[in-house]
Amino acid sequence: MSKVITIGNFDGLHLGHRKLLGTLTQEAAKRGLPSLVITYNNHPAEILFHPSQPMLLSTTETKLQGIKDLGIDEVDLISFDAVFSRTSAEDFLMNYLIPKHSPSLIVVGFDSHFGYQRQGNYEFLKAHSQACGYDLIYVEPELYEGVPISSSLIRAKLRSGEVEIAARLLGRPYTLSGNVVHSKGLGTKLGFPTANLNPVSSHILIPASGIYLSKVCLGDYSAFGLTNIGTSPTVKQDGKTEIETYILDFNEDVYEQVMTVSLLRRIRDEKKFSGLEELMAAMRQDLDIARNLIGSQQCTQHTVLSC
Repeated sequence: MSKVITIGNFDGLHLGHRKLLGTLTQEAAKRGLPSLVITYNNHPAEILFHPSQPMLLSTTETKLQGIKDLGIDEVDLISFDAVFSRTSAEDFLMNYLIPKHSPSLIVVGFDSHFGYQRQGNYEFLKAHSQACGYDLIYVEPELYEGVPISSSLIRAKLRSGEVEIAARLLGRPYTLSGNVVHSKGLGTKLGFPTANLNPVSSHILIPASGIYLSKVCLGDYSAFGLTNIGTSPTVKQDGKTEIETYILDFNEDVYEQVMTVSLLRRIRDEKKFSGLEELMAAMRQDLDIARNLIGSQQCTQHTVLSC
């Protein structure tokens, strides 16, 4: 059966991706055909450049669920390995895409590429469209300050701690998920017990160090939190970056539970204080700032987020 198809990595499913996938589902409905996304279970950069690069905005599981939630009928998940990386665009089109999926329409965006050295772009597909019997639609990029929204742009914003801009580009706050693990318990001793998050994947991008207002989800329970991303240099000397969240108005044991932390706003840089007294004063000030933000209109859009 013929299908309406697009191809891409779709890391983060940002507003640009959503615009393209919206076109895909609309065109599939017009034609009475299933919509199909061809994507990868690992990022091509892991094979082409280095196993630890790039840091990702979403896990494969989260990406697949997000694609499904957008109304896509089918996903073809390809393993991007060394052999696949050497497959030419023409070989992929003629020997895989056409015989396996019989595309009636291929939808592409400004950064849609496939095949060896990214030769499978809009111009390539246009040149082969008549012979292969498919239509082609180009979707203009979604822009932010005149620049196309991309996963790379969002990664740059997160690395500089600009989580509010990242949320605008993603269409939702940036979220970290994982299990709550034991730490040294220093927060409890200071009167600010924290839940230490172990991210579900080592490939997930951790934003810049600092103190963030966050929203925490534990199952169906949600609350605001103060999340510290960093090395806690005042009380720790191991230099290990951790993600520790003080959950507001909450005092229960959450060890080993699955937790998600959505970063809403960066409050300040992490810094080394002169001692515990100065640290605790800063933490109390952070809490005051967080409560003021929660009580203001600045967080209204985030309070309706469901877990």
